[in-house]
Amino acid sequence: MRIESESFELERFRDFFLNSAEGIWCFDLGMSIPVDLEEKNQVSLLLTHAKLAICNESMARMYGYSAVSEVMGLSLSQLIPSDSREDLEHFYTFIRSGYNIKDVESRELDRYGNSKYFLNSVVGVVKDGNLVQVWGSQRDITPLKKSEDHLKYSLRLQSNLTEISKSFITIPPSELDEAIRNSIEKAGRICKADRSYIIEYSNSNQSISNTFEWCREGIASLSHHFQNIPVESIPSEKFESVRKFGYFAFNSVKEIENDDPFLRDLLLPQGIRSLLIIGLIYEGKEIGFFGLDMVYEDRTWTEEEISILGLIGDLILLAFDRKKKEGTLNAFYEKMHYDLELGRITQRSLVDRTFPDSKYFKMETYFRPFEKVGGDIISTIQNEDGSIDILFADVSGHGISSAMVSGMVVISFKNSARIGLSPAEGLIRIVEDLKPLVVDHHISAVRVKYIPESKKLIYAYAGHPPIVLFRDGKKLELDGMNLPLLAFDGAKYYDQSIDLLHGDRVVFFSDGLYEIFDARGNILDLTGFISILEEYLYTESIEEYIEMIVSDVFAYSGGNFGDDIALLILDIV
Repeated sequence: MRIESESFELERFRDFFLNSAEGIWCFDLGMSIPVDLEEKNQVSLLLTHAKLAICNESMARMYGYSAVSEVMGLSLSQLIPSDSREDLEHFYTFIRSGYNIKDVESRELDRYGNSKYFLNSVVGVVKDGNLVQVWGSQRDITPLKKSEDHLKYSLRLQSNLTEISKSFITIPPSELDEAIRNSIEKAGRICKADRSYIIEYSNSNQSISNTFEWCREGIASLSHHFQNIPVESIPSEKFESVRKFGYFAFNSVKEIENDDPFLRDLLLPQGIRSLLIIGLIYEGKEIGFFGLDMVYEDRTWTEEEISILGLIGDLILLAFDRKKKEGTLNAFYEKMHYDLELGRITQRSLVDRTFPDSKYFKMETYFRPFEKVGGDIISTIQNEDGSIDILFADVSGHGISSAMVSGMVVISFKNSARIGLSPAEGLIRIVEDLKPLVVDHHISAVRVKYIPESKKLIYAYAGHPPIVLFRDGKKLELDGMNLPLLAFDGAKYYDQSIDLLHGDRVVFFSDGLYEIFDARGNILDLTGFISILEEYLYTESIEEYIEMIVSDVFAYSGGNFGDDIALLILDIV
């Protein structure tokens, strides 16, 4: 019986070893390594003499191999083709810790030269003062690290946007040109571009010329090359693309080679492999373009980069405008307008107005900021599996600081959605991301994930008004409430869910829609607003439904509001 029991246990261990998602391995040392040897020499001997004796398929796949047989017998130096001190630092940590480490992060390269990040737990077998064998396990955390790096990059972009906006406000008019040069340099450096520049139209709008330029060290200036280029020589569809979308881009040399001959002959001889051109249009007038390009490699410009760089372009436009307006008797009022305009520009990307077409649902929004700048957020993202993540939030206060915080909230939300965090986990991530950066604001929010195929709605509250569900003409306020984000330390957030049905209507709204007063000083309040929602349930379309609601709210308040008003309708079809 004992033999059968031991055999069963061995079989269980074998199954665990083979099927574990973690990489499990053992290296044998061809020669033992004295533990009192200098660290550098120990690492060198480990790399050359440690041979892989045992591993599972998970470990082999982490390094780009398809089978265990391909890696058996490889030395550490063959498995980890890097001799940089940074990539080998975890070996030194292993030695200093007495040959026993747990959850130590390492950066390594797979067989194709791709960067991989692992979380390692390793123990060495020491006999008679010599290291003779090394056992370990590791988890691949590469997707998580890339997500963290992307978030840090996003926050750096947002931080640079804030710095640029502050510089344009505080400096005297005589230094605005220098501020513009500094802003395009910051944009170029943070995006790791090789060159950034401003191109302006001539007074007659017949030609364009490079007027400001920054080049990375070792990159030749092209400002002299891009002077007095006739507008009629450039394909009209490029200008139309800028007017319609705000930008146009070439992501590779191949795209340039396959494009218009004039642009091909203009760009390729200068070594340009990729570029992004953002239109500078102010109050309906086309001023010129803000551009970045790459010389050493192709570059795919992401939507997030284009959005942030577009905002920097708008700030540059305001600087051009300020140059003209400063020094007048109305300079004080112009600076106030400028300050509000900065906030409006930032916030324009925080409320989604267009949504993906779907046979499962319809969505529509309405937003009206208090004065020019508000803190309300309506952001959505459609995932590859068809699910939709929604953030409906309100940052306390008004003005540029609220708009900037709102931008950070949206970046954090989109990054948490991309890595599949649940609504509650996403709210916690916003707190973690913003707590070191935000001190004067709190955020009420509701975070939602809707799975169309199963019609499941998962949601988490953070001090926000209730989601209202209408089903067969009857009202249901979805349970749940919690503390606003960043208001109190240690607040916890929880996921709740409900199964939706065909014909359901889900309504999200901000408190600005019911904290309003009539001419006699009577408040509409939440109950009164929900009555308005119920009254127009049977309108023919979402657009008409929103129009009727907003019309009633305006009629009640006489058009006087003390806060932003925001509304999102989700119909299940």
